[in-house]
Amino acid sequence: MGNQLAGIAPSQILSVESYFSDIHDFEYDKSLGSTRFFKVARAKHREGLVVVKVFAIQDPTLPLTSYKQELEELKIRLHSAQNCLPFQKAAEKASEKAAMLFRQYVRDNLYDRISTRPFLNNIEKRWIAFQILTAVDQAHKSGVRHGDIKTENVMVTSWNWVLLTDFASFKPTYLPEDNPADFNYFFDTSRRRTCYIAPERFVDGGLFATELEYMRDPSTPLVDLNSNQRTRGELKRAMDIFSAGCVIAELFTEGVPLFDLSQLLAYRNGQFFPDQVLNKIEDRSIRDLVTQMIHREPDKRLEAEDYLKQQRGNAFPEIFYTFLQPYMAQFAKETFLSADERILVIRKDLGNIIHNLCGHDLPEKSEEEPKENGLVILVSVITSCLQTLKYCDSKLAALELILHLAPRLSVEILLDRITPYLLHFSNDSVPRVRAEALRTLTKVLALVKEVPRNDVNIYPEYILPGIAHLAQDDATIVRLAYAENIALLAETALRFLELVQLKNLNMENDPNSEEIDEVTHPNGNYDTELQALHEMVQQKVVTLLSDPENIVKQTLMENGITRLCVFFGRQKANDVLLSHMITFLNDKNDWHLRGAFFDSIVGVAAYVGWQSSSILKPLLQQGLSDAEEFVIVKALNALTCMCQLGLLQKPHVYEFASDIAPFLCHPNLWIRYGAVGFITVVAHQISTADVYCKLMPYLDPYITQPIIQIEKKLVLLSVLKEPVSRSIFDYALRSKDITSLFRHLHMRQKKRNGSLPDCPPPEDPAIAQLLKKLLSQGMTEEEEDKLLALKDFMMKSNKAKANIVDQSHLHDSSQKGVIDLAALGITGRQVDLVRTKQEPDDKRARKHVKQDSNVNEEWKSMFGSLEPPNIPQALPKASDQEAIQTGKPPRSESSAGICVPLSTSPQVPEVTNVQSRKPTIQVLSSTILPSTYQIRITTCKTELQQLIQQKREQCNAERIAKQMMENAEWESKPPPPGWRPKGLLVAHLHEHKSAVNRIRVSDEHSLFATCSNDGTVKIWNSQKMEGKTTTTRSILTYSRIGGRVKTLTFCQGSHYLAVASDNGAIQLLGIEASKLPKSPKIHPLQSRILDQKEDGCVVDMHHFNAGAQSVLAYATVNGSLVGWDLRSSSNAWTLKHDLKSGLITSFAVDIYQCWLCIGTSSGTMACWDMRFQLPISSHCHPSRARIRRLSMHPLYQSWVIAAVQGNNEVSMWDMETGDRRFTLWASSAPPLSELQV
Repeated sequence: MGNQLAGIAPSQILSVESYFSDIHDFEYDKSLGSTRFFKVARAKHREGLVVVKVFAIQDPTLPLTSYKQELEELKIRLHSAQNCLPFQKAAEKASEKAAMLFRQYVRDNLYDRISTRPFLNNIEKRWIAFQILTAVDQAHKSGVRHGDIKTENVMVTSWNWVLLTDFASFKPTYLPEDNPADFNYFFDTSRRRTCYIAPERFVDGGLFATELEYMRDPSTPLVDLNSNQRTRGELKRAMDIFSAGCVIAELFTEGVPLFDLSQLLAYRNGQFFPDQVLNKIEDRSIRDLVTQMIHREPDKRLEAEDYLKQQRGNAFPEIFYTFLQPYMAQFAKETFLSADERILVIRKDLGNIIHNLCGHDLPEKSEEEPKENGLVILVSVITSCLQTLKYCDSKLAALELILHLAPRLSVEILLDRITPYLLHFSNDSVPRVRAEALRTLTKVLALVKEVPRNDVNIYPEYILPGIAHLAQDDATIVRLAYAENIALLAETALRFLELVQLKNLNMENDPNSEEIDEVTHPNGNYDTELQALHEMVQQKVVTLLSDPENIVKQTLMENGITRLCVFFGRQKANDVLLSHMITFLNDKNDWHLRGAFFDSIVGVAAYVGWQSSSILKPLLQQGLSDAEEFVIVKALNALTCMCQLGLLQKPHVYEFASDIAPFLCHPNLWIRYGAVGFITVVAHQISTADVYCKLMPYLDPYITQPIIQIEKKLVLLSVLKEPVSRSIFDYALRSKDITSLFRHLHMRQKKRNGSLPDCPPPEDPAIAQLLKKLLSQGMTEEEEDKLLALKDFMMKSNKAKANIVDQSHLHDSSQKGVIDLAALGITGRQVDLVRTKQEPDDKRARKHVKQDSNVNEEWKSMFGSLEPPNIPQALPKASDQEAIQTGKPPRSESSAGICVPLSTSPQVPEVTNVQSRKPTIQVLSSTILPSTYQIRITTCKTELQQLIQQKREQCNAERIAKQMMENAEWESKPPPPGWRPKGLLVAHLHEHKSAVNRIRVSDEHSLFATCSNDGTVKIWNSQKMEGKTTTTRSILTYSRIGGRVKTLTFCQGSHYLAVASDNGAIQLLGIEASKLPKSPKIHPLQSRILDQKEDGCVVDMHHFNAGAQSVLAYATVNGSLVGWDLRSSSNAWTLKHDLKSGLITSFAVDIYQCWLCIGTSSGTMACWDMRFQLPISSHCHPSRARIRRLSMHPLYQSWVIAAVQGNNEVSMWDMETGDRRFTLWASSAPPLSELQV
């Protein structure tokens, strides 16, 4: 732009903000500093922040157009240079007489980054130096020289990507060596007097006009170069190399510059060399590189490309060239502007990254720090994204990345760069993120084996206060994570404190140490700091032990309660932990919590010592009589472990042995094994005399023969008597008056022993009935003795269960594992699965009016209109919608994000609760930054769309298949011409040995099944009935149900078969017939036994799908109609038929499961409403003939087809009116007569 500007005085001085008055695309934000040459400001643009440099025009004759063209050409040349950031727009404002330059704003330059925490480590400095040379090489290969490379013009992003900016082609190439005015005006913008300009750019002042001449003639510039001189003034590549060398040197000397202006002029004349600064560069290869780059002779300096080749494997690791540079360059592209996209890409490439940067999958196990590698460069990319992540899955992916990389990172990186972001995530709005951040923080800190000097107080002053609020978090999942990790956190904090104390002791013992005063004394006394740490952790532990959710307490006990004992010491372990844990046994409704107590008590007792045995004795006895058998098992295991550790006093051991011995006949196998384990451990601990004198008397009633080696588990197990029957045990335990029962059993025992002459029957009829029931279940005299041996336990357990029932009203009555959406205030969403295409609103409205007008008014008042008004409409096709919005043909976006078009409809059910937006996207056409607007939605919403579409397709397919099956089965098709029925025998099946009761065909007609009174079920292949084989045999036979098999039905196609026998058994069989006819298999899946007295045997059954339920409906002789939900093994519904109308012989269910019809032995056909489970109508056959079989008519929804005993009658009845509409009569008797033939 010429040196003549240096001396022109401005006629008017304006603030930089005034130049933004008529620039509508940019909004002034703040000033970034001003010099005589440029006024610099930061402005806001809709695509981001922008740097604006304003040049005030004092001389209207300046050739600004040529400079503007030069900048435009420079921008085009550097378009593909990823490490260069040229000015992206140049504008001239005639009104304010100013020229303005625009470029993207980057927060930090290299000068600021050198002195900003976290400080750059060696590998990061090498990476930045490598990128500086790469940027210079990219510019030079594009035919561009920079002209003003300095630390202020090297921009560094938050992820350490270098951008070379402010290309100064308009600044003078040569400067006078004897006049600093031009240098100050153009190049010393920071006022630091630091000089990065190559020495050959300073020339003899004789070429320039003197200042006095300039003052005499203001229109004369200091230098007036003609065309030849301008050619000589062209920037050379070597000039940029020198400046880059100065920048790299300042980078490796922690901000100490190589030259100021006077030193550089002396260096130019050979009177100065910066050895003192260069010697501060510890790395010899970097020092040699800088020395070559700042060579005084331009011809001795190499090209940037040559330096990159020369230092490959020396100053710059090989991984920079082969992996890091190409991989990191992708994040500089506009495609990856989203932080969420960057995290997901890195997670996807994690295996490849570790392989390239570390060379192995796991870090080497050593005491030294991990070897310095390029992984820290990738960490900077991850950490730069953490604070701008939007989606929950992206945040969880980032935490997962940190956890994978942490073992391979140094202590400084973990504490200075990872920990602050983990604490940031602990305040996230999503509970899952807060919980996972706490887990990750705990695991990361556990990896720290050495504490740096500046982090000695990181736990008490930073980490523990930073996560303190999580102990009272509203979300249970976060408190769970705190309880899960607090033991490890306390353990790590104690290790930090001990490491600091050890370091202080080593410094005190080292007479040459100069850090004693700085390190030892500020840390204070070790005991004081330990007490403060105990108080901080104790406060949180007590909060968690008092949490309202039992799962939090249980998690705390299951995850390191013993480590907390070690952390607190014996006294506090007893006062704090044990005292709170004892209260957990008071919760009678949560056996998991009680079980966790006995799982954890051994470690606490072992640490507190044998003194705790007197406290724990009643608690352990309480556990042995718990209402839940799992808790008894855990209490037995705890007693066994405590006995092994010698924590029980000998009198207590014998007392427990007497209580535990009856468990040897307990019906629960785990309890018997636990009792055997305790007895054998006691036998190990006491002397032989005590074994036979004190222990054997407890065992004699429960063993078949005397044994010697009681301490051997297998020996003791081999001589145990058979346990009491489970059914007898449970029936007796559930009895309301168990005391009277045991009193009578005791009298019966005395009679057997001869103590009583006679035992009268019980006076209480309830006890008499109870005793009769027990005897009918097989209770023998030996069983009675075993029940009496378990008397104390059973009475305590019965009382404990009664307490649970009494306290059940105090607790939440909601079923465990069931989330009540209404209580959470979540509104249910509805989607119409039938309508798959979007209809115009007006057409749909007319359709609704038309439909509603044809519906009975009474029906509408009861059930409303046919379609709910709040059902959201289907999402229009993405391609059509995008074409509407942008006016362009639809196209696909290849991006890590999920892009969806904006909807013009206010109702979009698949994108749940997306706010309504403008129907069109305003495309930004600016030269500042290309437009990259994308509409993104989270993965969960996309999955919801996919689920809705899948359900919609599934519903449509089922509807079409059902219609096709109905039409194919009932359409009347004329036979071929000349066809006559011939009555040919296709097959003769004679495998059954008795009467065949039912034949059922699978839905796809590939199989059919038969059942018989011979107790077998046989499955046949339909293809074999076509005459292709000489013999026809069943492919499967099942005979393990017992009794005579009366009925069966296929379930869910041909994969399952339900069968029922007259002994009350119902079984669901799985059929594996995919390889028919080679290797079919059949196996039972579920079964239930009906009470013959109450229900009777099954007479008929059907299967149907009812939405979320797969229902097997069956009818019994005694009038029960039951819908068995096969997915939950519970009854979906139960109906009771009045036997006055006759015994049920058959029933049929409506195809839409709205109603069912029952046929009886008295000729009655009764209808039931399935929605309200009420009988609605009943019609009887005129002759009251037995209904043999019922079936629904597929075309008329109110018709049933009934096969009636006698006259071979098959009739179709309209159950709405009770009329017989159609009858097939194959009898010699007069049609419709009541005479039975």
